[in-house]
Amino acid sequence: MIRFLITTYNVLFVLFSPFAVFTIIFSNKYRNDVLYRLSERFAIYKGLNINNCLKKTLWIHCASLGEVRSIEPILDNFKDKYYIVLTLVTKSGREYAKKLKKANFVALLPLDIYPIMYRAFSIIKPDVLVIVETEFWPNMLYIASNKRIKIIIINGRISAQSFKLYKNFKFFWSKFLKLIDLFIAKSREDANRFIFFGNKSSKIVISGNIKYDKNITVIPKREDLFSKKEDFIFTAGSIRSGEEKIIIDAYSEINLVFSNIKFFVAPRHISKINKLIKNLKNKDIEYSLFSEGFYNASFVLIDIFGKLQDIYAISDVCYIGGSFVNKGGHNPIEPAAYSKPILFGKNMDNFKIESEILIKYGGAFVVHSLDDLVYKIKKFIYNKKFLNDTGLKALKAVESQKGAIFFTIKQIENFLNV
Repeated sequence: MIRFLITTYNVLFVLFSPFAVFTIIFSNKYRNDVLYRLSERFAIYKGLNINNCLKKTLWIHCASLGEVRSIEPILDNFKDKYYIVLTLVTKSGREYAKKLKKANFVALLPLDIYPIMYRAFSIIKPDVLVIVETEFWPNMLYIASNKRIKIIIINGRISAQSFKLYKNFKFFWSKFLKLIDLFIAKSREDANRFIFFGNKSSKIVISGNIKYDKNITVIPKREDLFSKKEDFIFTAGSIRSGEEKIIIDAYSEINLVFSNIKFFVAPRHISKINKLIKNLKNKDIEYSLFSEGFYNASFVLIDIFGKLQDIYAISDVCYIGGSFVNKGGHNPIEPAAYSKPILFGKNMDNFKIESEILIKYGGAFVVHSLDDLVYKIKKFIYNKKFLNDTGLKALKAVESQKGAIFFTIKQIENFLNV
């Protein structure tokens, strides 16, 4: 059955490829990422020296920049024991991983078409495959299993939104998820979803979210970003389509009564910057681009990758995008780890447990409308004690969940020593 499914999957992949290529060519959203280092998408690598290495090879795959940051301690732990190959889906993730210099070789994930993925396995020759979160690629799993390569999922999760889709194709996904040797799940809820697909509970352990364990080393200063000490900085990170108007209107209302407000706004996709600019011009709002390096305006658009974490660090209050609209929200842990009060809408399904923990500790609040958002920002502006107390509670929530990365490392070590 699984051979039939993998054959069908590859045939469909090839049949729909022309439509995908057409979408990529005419879409700013995907074009830059997909065309970047295109040869790596076809498993054509330069500088990979597996044959000259005496160590076993550990292939770690994750989606993007956020996941790379979360696994840095894992890379540190295994870099002396294994030759580490790290693959990613996004351009920003690959660039960050390359600069990090904690893996022996960094590349983009090859296309999940059987001949291409098989070529990648033949070149990399991994002894172990570690997949971060939900990067389930059928050919990758199938080929690894056929080659008797151990497959481990870390920080494993299936969001409520994704689970609905996976559940509709249970007959397909159950065959491939059963090929995984060890699931280190993020939560009991995620573990139960893996069990739903027929995986034995003996193959599943629960670690908690490894993203809580990110150590903060260097914290930027406000003056580095040309912000005055008396400025109140509000950051809206990873906002999605449909949230631009709410954020801009909130700025307009607050700016009328508080002149020292500074809004930093980062769209989830840089290609959406032009839409934000259009909305700002329609409202006659002056703005600056972060890439310009000097921020005269009180409304700053973050138009380059990899800077949102620094902006969170110098902010007073942070809003988590994708939560006013039905996109499941984004990761609230990073700003909370900087002792920042967190605001988000009601749609935080992708980070349900994390958002609930922050609310429980009093480090985050749900905002239900534009008026509610404006009210809560003003409350933080005029009540410094409330601002500081909420930030400390957010940090306390993060500290209460630490330990997942150490648990994950030990589980991998114990599994590989069996």
